[in-house]
Amino acid sequence: MPTLTPAASETFVLRGGAEVLIRPVRPADAGLLAEGFERLSPESRRSRFLTAKDALRPAELEYLTDVDHHDHEAIGALDLADGRGVGVARYIRDGHDPRTAEIAVTIVDGWQGRGLGTELVSRLAERARAEGIERFVALTAGGNVAMGLLLRRMGGTVLAREFGTVEYELDLAGAAEPLPRAS
Repeated sequence: MPTLTPAASETFVLRGGAEVLIRPVRPADAGLLAEGFERLSPESRRSRFLTAKDALRPAELEYLTDVDHHDHEAIGALDLADGRGVGVARYIRDGHDPRTAEIAVTIVDGWQGRGLGTELVSRLAERARAEGIERFVALTAGGNVAMGLLLRRMGGTVLAREFGTVEYELDLAGAAEPLPRAS
């Protein structure tokens, strides 16, 4: 499969047969992101933001959608049936170590467990490699079992556990082959 470029869009079929359009996030996606956030359960919001969160402020929506596709990349998935946002994966390059980027993944509750998170992280890793990033780190809620399983299945290891969080590392440079894809 070709590497996803900042302008590329591609359809993908998830487990269960649902189709999504996977593409880079754009500034015009703020409304899609806000609507997707509204469909997250309080537990999913807490898992993603590591705190209770009732809404995304306009400045947060701007930050999450106005990405440069180099130091800050975000890839989203839209339900082809209705055009609604169903998932986002992003990386933000570490300012002190340009070979490292922190990742975050958010999947709308009804779409979890279908392979979408794995597919988004795999595509995000392709983009990261193209931008010279060799390593992902992720800080997750200690109870976020789904993200822990996703990262470990993709070769991630635990760096630290403390204060109800787990930090993972995923080596992108050492992998001779692409990361596992959703099937």
